[in-house]
Formats: sequence, structure tokens, C-alpha cells
Amino acid sequence: MTRPSWEEIQNSIQNRMNEASVHEICTNDFLDKTRKVYDGATGLVDWQSIGDLSTSDIVAMEDLQDSDNAIIAKFAIIKLNGGLGTSMGLSRAKSLIRIRRDATFFDIILKQLHHLREKTGIQIPLLFMNSFNTRNDTLEYPGIASVNASQELGADFLQNQVPRLDAETLLPIGDGSQSAHWCPPGHGDIYNSLQISGMLESLLSRGFSHAFISNGDNLGAVMHSGIAGFMVREGLDFSMEVTPKTRADIKGGVLYRSLTGSKRIELLETAQVPADHKSDFEDIDRFQDFSINNLWVNLEALRDRLKQGPLSLSLIVNQKKFEERPVLQLESAMGAAVGQFDRTRIVRVPRSRFAPVKSCADLLVRRSDACHLDDSQALVLRAAVEPVVQLDDNYKGISDFEAHFPEIPSLYSANSFTVEGPWLFDAPVRIQGDVRLINRTGAQKKISGLKRESFKDESVKP
Repeated sequence: MTRPSWEEIQNSIQNRMNEASVHEICTNDFLDKTRKVYDGATGLVDWQSIGDLSTSDIVAMEDLQDSDNAIIAKFAIIKLNGGLGTSMGLSRAKSLIRIRRDATFFDIILKQLHHLREKTGIQIPLLFMNSFNTRNDTLEYPGIASVNASQELGADFLQNQVPRLDAETLLPIGDGSQSAHWCPPGHGDIYNSLQISGMLESLLSRGFSHAFISNGDNLGAVMHSGIAGFMVREGLDFSMEVTPKTRADIKGGVLYRSLTGSKRIELLETAQVPADHKSDFEDIDRFQDFSINNLWVNLEALRDRLKQGPLSLSLIVNQKKFEERPVLQLESAMGAAVGQFDRTRIVRVPRSRFAPVKSCADLLVRRSDACHLDDSQALVLRAAVEPVVQLDDNYKGISDFEAHFPEIPSLYSANSFTVEGPWLFDAPVRIQGDVRLINRTGAQKKISGLKRESFKDESVKP
């Protein structure tokens, strides 16, 4: 099939987005991305442009001095909250999942905020960037809609949506009437969304000149007075948190110094790495840290940059399928904005500030006694090491997980825990060292049937 002319593609996209009342800023940004693909861009980086960071680019969090409340008062907290948790079989906002037995993600985020407000005496705003799919779930949750009432601020702003494109023609798929014809443009859309929604100006007009931004499912990401003070005292425009890589993190995004153009710090995501440089990207001797998507942004600098036009963030071409047809989702990562500013630094933080939940295996760790809520209500590891948990497809969906784990095993002393086949955890047990539970009978087996209270460095079959 011959690809249509650029004019035809442009008109088709523009008409689709106009019909859906998508803002002109978002439409123009998406057309710019599409034009790059039309002209041959793949979203892959030129490896020859990848330079090493200097020692002055990075500062350790433990070396930063705590700041006073006057600095904390300059910050708003923003949580990315657009995901549905589809990888865990959920069709509603992921933040509704109970991360602890008695608390959802929303509950703990609110606990963190109330603790911070009580500690500082400041009504620090909390904002959620929602998608069309998560907005109602969020605003209907107790305590959220009115969370910023004292500042006369709403609780959220809305992420944009863009068309999914036919991979061959670059035309929008379908007629735009179904949600599957649309997709989020990646969390790099946060900057356009802040501007389009008016939330950026609302924050600045109320004296909030900075923002701390993190993923809603990372409950280790709480306000840190040392990083906040460093951001303000150094007059930085943008800062990112990284943490040391392990072999389990080799696909995590990394930061580098560009050897071309303005030679700024840039973000490199795994989707942007050419196939013949995957091993270079995964070299933990060269790239010792990875980004945990905790960002600190000077909102005045952001406003000034946006006056020049949308941020030109690195393109990510995400290949998907729709009704067996190859489609493209054109996205960007919010951390890529680091390359849009000159006054930037990287903060190396402990692993405790990174506690994401991407699967039911992650959920088991966070619910277990290997983790706890610290004084700031951050969900952090209390065990000596984070156990590596592997659950097979019997536990992939959240409903299956809940059905199989009425009791959560103790993982405080575990190194690794693998569960194969259908087990019902109907009694408390303690996992120590490296343990595998293997049930290949095809029938569900009860943990209580093993008549044991603990397992240590062993493989167990019914």
C-alpha cells in the first residue's frame, strides 16, 4: 500500500483531533511527532551522540542539607494517575488497588500528604494527572475532590489523548468513536496538560513556584526537604532522581550528556536504543544509575520555556496491535524534559525512594512484612534485601491474586520466592532464603495442607 501524502495525513489527524476538541497545543505537538515518523524517524537514538555524565552532574541525597518550611511552601506535589492497571487485570484506576491490607494507593498518598501538612503547618497542594479513564474513580474517592479546598484549587488536571495511527499509512485508525482509537501520548504530556488546563498558571499565581512529580504507584516517593532546598538554593530548572542499578534494572532509563547540540543532560529510554547497542545500554559499569521518574521542576522556568512553544521531547514510537493490525502510539517520557533546560542536576537517592507496583508479584512484596510505612508514611523496605518474587499466570490478575492469597506469607527473611501452580495461602507461613513452591498436579493445593509454619532454602511439592 502506498503511504498517503503528508497533506492527507495532516488533514486526517487534524480533523480527528478537532472533532474531539483536542487543544491546538496538543494537536500541533502530535502533528510534529507524526511528521518526524513520516520523514523516517524511528525514535531510536544515534549512539554516537551518547556521552558520559561528569561527576559534577550528580549529587548524593545524603549530602544535601534539610531546608526550612519556607522552601517547602514553594512546592506542589503532582502524582501521575492515568493508568488502569490493565497488566494486573484491572479496568479501573490502578490507585484503587489495596497496596496494604487496609489501604489503597489513594489512602497512602493521602496519608503522606496529611503527615506533611501536619509536620510543616503548610497546606501543600496535591494534584493528580488523570486520564479520561481514571478521572471519575479519582474524584469520587473519599477525601480527594476537596483535598486542595483551602487553596481554592482543584484536585486534578486531565492528560490529553491522541489518535492511534495505522503503522503503514500513518492515518488515524477507526472513526474516533471508540476509546481504542485513542491513546495517551505518554507521561511527557504532563507539561502540555499543565499549560492547557490552566493548572500551571493557577499554581504560580498562588505562590507555588516548584513541583515534585512522581508516579502514583511509587509510594516511596515523598517530599524530601533536602532535595527541595537544593533545587531552590542552586536555582535549578529541573532535577531528576536516580538510584544505583542492579541486574534487575538493566532496562531502566538512564541519563547521559549529549555530545551534540547544546550538550545537555538527556534521558535515554530502552525503547530508544538501537538493537545493536542493547548490551551497551545494559552495561551497569557505564550506566550505574537509572531514573526512577521522580522529578523536581521549576514551574517558572517551565512557563518561560512553554512560551517558546511545546517542549520538543524525544520521540518514542510504541508499536502495538489493534484488531490484528499494526498500529503506532507516538509518545514521550516526562523525564526527557531534562534536555530542555540548562540548569539541571541529578540526585542519587537510596532505593527506598523507588517502590513501584507493576505486577501482582510486586504487590505481594509491598503487602508483606518485608515492607512497612515509615514516619513519613512512605512505603519502604524494612527487610535487609528486597525479595525477588515470581508468580506464574495463576496469579496474574488482581482478582486471582486476592483469591489465592487470603493470608500473606512473611517475606522478611526471604531472598527469593517462586510460586508455580495453584496454591491457596490459607494459613500464615514464613519464607526464608530461597524457596520454590511447585504444584503441577493441576488441582489447587492448600498451604495449610503442608502442615508447616516456615520454609527455608528449599523446593516444595505437595
